[in-house]
Amino acid sequence: MSKTSIRTARKYSTDEILAMENLFHLTDLPEENRTGVMKIINPINWFVIQFNLSEYEGKTVTVKFSADVKRSGAAGTLRWQINNRNYPTVGKPVSTANKDVWHTMKGEWTGHLSASPPVLYLSTWRNDSERTTFYIDNVTLEVVLV
Repeated sequence: MSKTSIRTARKYSTDEILAMENLFHLTDLPEENRTGVMKIINPINWFVIQFNLSEYEGKTVTVKFSADVKRSGAAGTLRWQINNRNYPTVGKPVSTANKDVWHTMKGEWTGHLSASPPVLYLSTWRNDSERTTFYIDNVTLEVVLV
């Protein structure tokens, strides 16, 4: 008897992604021809922004993600993480994210969302983030049930 895997993918619209954010406001960066950019000032607890994945709690999923990130202030490591066991990184971190430079970050992670509630977030661990402004643009998020 063969096993069949049912995969359900959900691509989030820009409006849905914006509804998942916390502690941010939208701004325009006319010198860079970017409108509706997420701006986060002085984030706390070493994370900038988070996407609530609670509707997938207790399920095995593949999370596909990409975003452009820029920081003004202290340089340091940026990584997108899921608050699951061992805090996995989604994609490749930027080890030295210099200020005022856009970094395109993307990747995917497959695993079981056992955290309560599970979230995907931009980590600024040990980057003195309370004195830094972050900009996030061109966010895409897809969750596939495995």
